[in-house]
Amino acid sequence: MSEIEEVGSYDSIVIGAGMAGLVAANGLVLKGHRVLLLEKHGVVGGCTMNFERGDYRFEASTHVINGCEPGGMTYQQLARIRAEDRIDFIKVEGFGRMVDEVKGTDVSLPWELGAHVEVLVEQFPHEEPGIRSFYEKYARMAETLVASLGVKLEEHPELAARMPAEAEIFSSLNGRKAVDVLEEHVSDRALIRMMLAIPTGFMGTRLDLLDAGSGIMCDLVFRINGGEAYYPKGGSGRMSQVLADLFVERGGSLLLNRGVTEIRYDDGRATGVIAKKRAGHFISADARCVVAASDLTTLVNQLCPAGTFPRDYVASVNERVPSISAVILFAGLNLDLPGRGITEAEYTRSWGKGPSPFGEVARECEFSRLPTALATIYSNLDPSCCPPGKSVVATMELAEPGLFESALGKGRQRGRRYKAVKERITAQLLEKMSRALGIPDLERHVEILELATPVTIERYTENRGGAYVGWRYSADQSGEQFPQASPVENLFLCGHWVAPGGGVSNVIAGGNNAAELAGAYLSRSA
Repeated sequence: MSEIEEVGSYDSIVIGAGMAGLVAANGLVLKGHRVLLLEKHGVVGGCTMNFERGDYRFEASTHVINGCEPGGMTYQQLARIRAEDRIDFIKVEGFGRMVDEVKGTDVSLPWELGAHVEVLVEQFPHEEPGIRSFYEKYARMAETLVASLGVKLEEHPELAARMPAEAEIFSSLNGRKAVDVLEEHVSDRALIRMMLAIPTGFMGTRLDLLDAGSGIMCDLVFRINGGEAYYPKGGSGRMSQVLADLFVERGGSLLLNRGVTEIRYDDGRATGVIAKKRAGHFISADARCVVAASDLTTLVNQLCPAGTFPRDYVASVNERVPSISAVILFAGLNLDLPGRGITEAEYTRSWGKGPSPFGEVARECEFSRLPTALATIYSNLDPSCCPPGKSVVATMELAEPGLFESALGKGRQRGRRYKAVKERITAQLLEKMSRALGIPDLERHVEILELATPVTIERYTENRGGAYVGWRYSADQSGEQFPQASPVENLFLCGHWVAPGGGVSNVIAGGNNAAELAGAYLSRSA
């Protein structure tokens, strides 16, 4: 028989202490509301977390964040919860180094738009007119849309005058593939891969499926306004912990290891939640409103009673395709990579011709067939993640969850079959990491080696199938995300399953937006 413990009444309950939930909870408590933040796991952060093995600190997923400089998008969003001076950011000099062994190119790409364009022109002089025309057309669009975020247009007449034309350009990208848009300007496939290197990696989709609007904006937000990118000192897990500590200092209640199993619903409103404390033991809390920073599919199908949402809303959620998942190999090396001339944070190497069999590879997880490799050297971003003279490196490949799900035992136990799959993929990714870095004997220098699979990602983020950026950013799913105000008047949403979408800067903005919506509701219903 289950035991349910009543833990009180709150103005708002926030479900999920990932980055979006942490921001929303801080925003609400700053407005003077009594807030309960519930997290299923024993650590906050979700995708923005760290883990340690021996002398090494590993970053779960964050590479870089845009707009952390004073006045930048992320800085302004953190300022809304009075956290802009609580987190130290390290400026990342350049996107990274890209080597194409077939074309014989070896180039380091800067962030700043003007410098980026000149590097592309130098590498592909026959494509100069198209390169320049593409960025001239879309950079102004990105600058206008980013500048409009969080401002009252009536107070900025010049910006308001530009908005209609630039918004129309953005709208014209809906339903189109980024590759098709670029091919209106340039034709060299190696150039197109280089121009879309940031969004294809960050958005969890392959080059030929990437949505034009999201992909082009993702690239340009890092390049406009001086082109700056940052990494949180101490890792994204440190950033998450700072926000959790602030929330508690401000009077909020944070409960870890409390996975929400049900959102209570009565007379058209959310009335509270039930969360699991341990086997057979649950807690129950009342609330005037609920903010859910969770997988939208789980929310509509499992957490809320049948009939909570309109049928067409549930159908639209269930019909949408989540983003692909990934496998990530983390390595702690007893190597001084900067001493070997490897000083940048991202290294990408390509050694094959023609289109890669991406879809088949992602299903079967035979990554040795892909003629490309990526290595992220986190110790070049933040040397504090390992002892001096050593290095932390990660390599990632996009992967469908099916192979890993089928290898699990009864009760999703990770037994011998699952471990055998992990060992095979670990060997493949270590070889690709070695090739990306140009160090043939890399295996001899490994002190720590750990592989995260789609099963791992799902376990720590609660995202269906281990999806790591919410919905798939493909042309057939382009356009608006689900709104943050759900069909239930006092249930609000945030995170990468709803507007404004994936990426650290976007989920921070979404957390603030959810706090504003929930705060306005609480004021109206007082």
